Amino acid sequence: MGLYKKLIEMSARPTGLSGRMMLWFMNLSHTPMAKWHLSLIDFSGVQTILDEGCGGGKNIQRMLKCCPQATVYGIDYAEESVNASRKLNAKALDKRCFIEQGNALSLRFGDAMFDLVTAFETVYFWPDLPTAFAETLRVLKPGGRFVFSYGDRESKMMANWEHQIDAMRLLPIDEVTKTLTDTGFSNVTVTLNGASIHVECIKLR
Repeated sequence: MGLYKKLIEMSARPTGLSGRMMLWFMNLSHTPMAKWHLSLIDFSGVQTILDEGCGGGKNIQRMLKCCPQATVYGIDYAEESVNASRKLNAKALDKRCFIEQGNALSLRFGDAMFDLVTAFETVYFWPDLPTAFAETLRVLKPGGRFVFSYGDRESKMMANWEHQIDAMRLLPIDEVTKTLTDTGFSNVTVTLNGASIHVECIKLR
């Protein structure tokens, strides 16, 4: 297996030195896109945030800064990602920031706990979207929002990544939005920016 392919596959579940390299690269390379997604989110009144699939923790760091009134939680399936996120956000850890290993299909949080749940470039690694979306709905407060970014399957770049990574599935956005509404989310809005899709929806009750 070539180094390039190995690093690409590490994006699904980073481990060891190669995984740490990938997390550093993703934090750096995703910066313009992540800032665009964050610029679309209204953080006013938000007190509790959950970042699902927090990766290297850069977006947790950004949300702690732009939303100083909020407590930010992060989960990731990969232990290496959790360690990297904790290290990056060490000053706020166990104060305004709590990061643990976890699975989007079975969230270890109580019902109606969060005002906002985010998931940046990670939902295509979730093997069961209806279950993951139902769990997200469960932990949101009434009126809470779920915001995530998603790669456009029509993009050649994203199609190449999907070809390289066995665990990655790029579903049509209309299928994703239908799954959201079938789960119980309302007011689903989609914004496009090149190969990146910004999705926002609400738990009404």
